[in-house]
Amino acid sequence: MNSKKKVGIALEGGGAKGAYQIGVLKALKELDIHYQCVVGTSIGALNGVSYVLGDYDNSTELWSKFDFSYSDNKKKKSKNSQDIFDKITRNIDKFENSYLKSSGVDPEPIIEFYKDVVREKDIRDSVIEYGLATYCLTDRKPLKLFKEDIPEGMLHEFVFASCYLPVFTPRPIGDKYYLDGSMFLKLPVEMAADKGCDIIIAVRLRPEKYDYSSFENVEIIDIAPDEYLSSTLEASSERIKWMIRQGYEDAKRILDERRQIF
Repeated sequence: MNSKKKVGIALEGGGAKGAYQIGVLKALKELDIHYQCVVGTSIGALNGVSYVLGDYDNSTELWSKFDFSYSDNKKKKSKNSQDIFDKITRNIDKFENSYLKSSGVDPEPIIEFYKDVVREKDIRDSVIEYGLATYCLTDRKPLKLFKEDIPEGMLHEFVFASCYLPVFTPRPIGDKYYLDGSMFLKLPVEMAADKGCDIIIAVRLRPEKYDYSSFENVEIIDIAPDEYLSSTLEASSERIKWMIRQGYEDAKRILDERRQIF
């Protein structure tokens, strides 16, 4: 479905919940809805790569291999990532001093995985605009970057920077440290709006309502689950498959109802 309007996709951050967004990609492909811009934060930045490449099958296969040892009785015990970010921002200097001396999960194997998944040449050659949000801890600066802003050969590094939770061992890009983009922009609708999108499909990962009132001249299509998906870092392979299926079913229903605007 070729729209005369510019269509953008905005993908929310949320760790393991991100499996839901892969199901939405399947619905977009089945309904033949074309888009010209994809922006994402955290896991949304990584899933955004799949949206640019239109790579539902490989993405589903990769997600289906993940197992975060999820169990419902852990749900309440899991730390809320937003609580962590709020604590960091309340005293960022204190956080940086302790964080840079800390050890955590070794990110190198994951970054190598990202390098294989983030097919940089294909993404740069695509006519679809691609952007991500991350936070530069060194400069105390939120960053909204599009592929043209990122140095050649470094796209996978900045995709991971968008996902860089403080559970990982501190690792610089060049001489600067970065944190997960959800520190300041969990759902990057404004990035798509700034690129002139007339319609933005916002793919959220939480059932809470979202306020889009500041986007007066943009048609927002909100796709979100109506129930809890999973915690940020805990989801079994079965739960992941369920989330992919829920994303597909929700998106197919919502997009089919609104397809006349495309």
